[in-house]
Amino acid sequence: MTKRTIREVDATGKIPREKIESVVKAVHVAPAADGWQVRKSGKVRIAENFPSKEAAVNYAEGISRKRGVDLFVHSEDGTVKKAANGNHSTKN
Repeated sequence: MTKRTIREVDATGKIPREKIESVVKAVHVAPAADGWQVRKSGKVRIAENFPSKEAAVNYAEGISRKRGVDLFVHSEDGTVKKAANGNHSTKN
């Protein structure tokens, strides 16, 4: 698992707890042998499998919005191609 640096700090120089929780509890869309999978950060168990990337992203966006956590969409090679925070402002 690749470590991700959180660059957002508050006025005291500390990382807000909400930001840490959002990254730790993030939802990922990644390629699988039989399509695309959606899983939570750090979990081995796959939440759902989908035949298309579009279907997986739609499902993951709903989870991300509902829980207010980050969403990471990976490409075929595993690199992150799209990221969105819990309120879904996109970071490419």
